[in-house]
Formats: sequence, structure tokens, C-alpha cells
Amino acid sequence: MEVTCDSCSTKLAIPDEKVPQNAVFKVTCPKCQNKIQVSTQTEGAEAPAPAAAPSPPPAMAPPPSSAPPPPPEVPAFEEEDDAGTMATTKEDDFVEDQKLAIICFDQSKVQAGVKTALEGLGYTVHVPAKVEDAIQRLRQNKYEVVLLHEAYGGSVENNLVLQTIQPMAMPLRRHMCVGLVGKSFRTLDNMMAFAKSVSFVVAEREIAKIKAITRQAMAANDQFYRVFREALRDAGKS
Repeated sequence: MEVTCDSCSTKLAIPDEKVPQNAVFKVTCPKCQNKIQVSTQTEGAEAPAPAAAPSPPPAMAPPPSSAPPPPPEVPAFEEEDDAGTMATTKEDDFVEDQKLAIICFDQSKVQAGVKTALEGLGYTVHVPAKVEDAIQRLRQNKYEVVLLHEAYGGSVENNLVLQTIQPMAMPLRRHMCVGLVGKSFRTLDNMMAFAKSVSFVVAEREIAKIKAITRQAMAANDQFYRVFREALRDAGKS
């Protein structure tokens, strides 16, 4: 089922199996957070009446209320299962020309701040629930920016997300600007970035400046690859 946001005109794709039949429900637009009310009721049909609850003793009976229950809200693209994991969907299928970024931090407070900073740079930001989700998203989506803590997932030595990114083929890596955050790094140290096989590094103590640092790193990365991309385009290989 396709739904268009009446606030920002974003087209949303809802899997048919998640669409309630003959009901009124709400969908949250992932772009502007607008609540979209959707109805699948047929003309003249009435919503099924809720099952009657057992009557309490007369002395404890609540006052009658005629207010109908609020319509349920249906998650459009991601939902959390019982284990707390995020269901993966192709979130970039329904928005044209969006710029994707993914952030991998274990600390929720840092995670929220980095997400806000990248959204301020115009990116649609994905926040994976766990390491396996992050790896799957990297394989399914084309991210322009990846921001990752060196100890994401448990330790510096066993960072599976970084180990997934480092050996990626150049046709994928040249379109991806990877930033690695660590305690011992010096921000924008090119030699350390080269040693870690990432685009730039950020000192953990300077994470509050991540918006300006990412903007500067993206500009440098674009300049570095501009000639190479133009050559590929002229050769018809871009």
C-alpha cells in the first residue's frame, strides 16, 4: 500500500501484511514525523465493536464514556521485535535523491547528538540497533557517510563493522566517507586515517564538534575523488 504524506509529500510504502483491514490507523512519516491517518474502511462499513468487558461490581463501576478509542499507529518501515532488534527494510526506496548516513555508537546520548548533527547537514540518518543490523544495512544501502566508534560492539580489537568496511572494494568505498571516533586519535590526522583504512578520524573528546568536522571531511573527500570520478564519467563507467 502506498501513502503520501500530506505535510512533505513523501511517498511511503507499507507492506500489505501490515495494513489493518477495514480500519483506521496512523503512519509516522520518517522524513518530517507527521502523523498520517489512513483508512481502509469500505464505504458504509463500520469499525467492528470491541468485545464487551466483564461488568465490575456496582460499587466499583467506572462512569460511562462515549469517547471512541484512538486509532492505532502502524509503523511504516521499521518495527522492533520482541528481542529488541530492528526489522530491516529498504528505507531509501520511497524518497528520491536522499543522502544516507549511518552512525554506530553504543552510548545513546552520543548517538542522539551525532544523529542530530548529521540531520543538520541534510542526511537521512540510520541508527542500527546492534552490530548485525549495522552490517546488514551497509550491505544493502549506499551510504555517503558512516560514523563509527572504534569500540562499537564491545572492543577496539573486535569491531566487526569496521572489519566489514575496511576490505570493501574501491567502487563502493570511493562513494563512502567513513569517520572513525577514538580516544587516542588526533582529529583529522591523515596518517591515522590511512592506517585504519578510513576517510578521517575524530578525537572522542571533540565529538561535540562532529557536525563541523564531518562537513570539512566530506569536502576534502569530494575534492580528493573529483578528478577520479570525472574520469570514470567521461569513460562511461560511473
